[in-house]
Amino acid sequence: MTETSAGDGVHAYLAVQAAALREWREPVIAREPDAVHRMRVATRRLRSVLSTYSALYAEVPLKRRRLRWLADELGKVRDLEVLRTRFAKRLGEERPEWFAALEAQERDAYGPLEQVMRRERTAKLLDAAAALAEAPVFASAAERPAADVLGPILEASRQDMLRALAAVGGAEDADAARHRARNAAKKTRYTADAAAVLGEDAEAVAAEAKRIQNRFGRCQDDAVAIAYLEAHAPDSPLLEDERRRHAKHVAKAEEMLVAAEA
Repeated sequence: MTETSAGDGVHAYLAVQAAALREWREPVIAREPDAVHRMRVATRRLRSVLSTYSALYAEVPLKRRRLRWLADELGKVRDLEVLRTRFAKRLGEERPEWFAALEAQERDAYGPLEQVMRRERTAKLLDAAAALAEAPVFASAAERPAADVLGPILEASRQDMLRALAAVGGAEDADAARHRARNAAKKTRYTADAAAVLGEDAEAVAAEAKRIQNRFGRCQDDAVAIAYLEAHAPDSPLLEDERRRHAKHVAKAEEMLVAAEA
């Protein structure tokens, strides 16, 4: 049986993300639920693959800085969407003025994003992603067995994640350190997902990274919600509720740190 090459193993994942970029463009323009989130995730995954597995490609027509630009543009809507859906759930049927203002801010943010989706710059980015997916030019490393090439890369990413996790304890800015740990876990998760050809080894790393990402992600989401309420609704009862949630999530994150050090 022929062993899967490193290039074939990773490229299948890259091609799925490239297809998702084009698939979600029109739904984003149509303001369909979750479309911005799906396109932003695909953009981030592509950018991560091109960063982590760049040695597999001799030519890359798709530039990571362009993907970052697109992710940032999508984020201007997505960040507001996350806050709106979070607060709507907490408020129940109540809709105070500050929440109505948030809804209006999200609606207004779609206008510039729709323009971005229709720009030639975006069309060229999607074309470059499709070209890379359809006709990759691999480097010699891509021809080697997946286990030989992807295994060490995956382990290095996991070690980066664990170092970011260890740095949370005693950090001067705990929220920022937890956010860095979350981002490191997210990158490791993408690295493992792209190396799915490694089987159980990649699955185990992906599961570990997902747990860390979710645990610290809750802390970050709390911090963002608290900052928004402090700025726009300091008298809202939600503020104290969010602070309690944050304290609870931080405590659980600290339990994870203790377990990781044991």
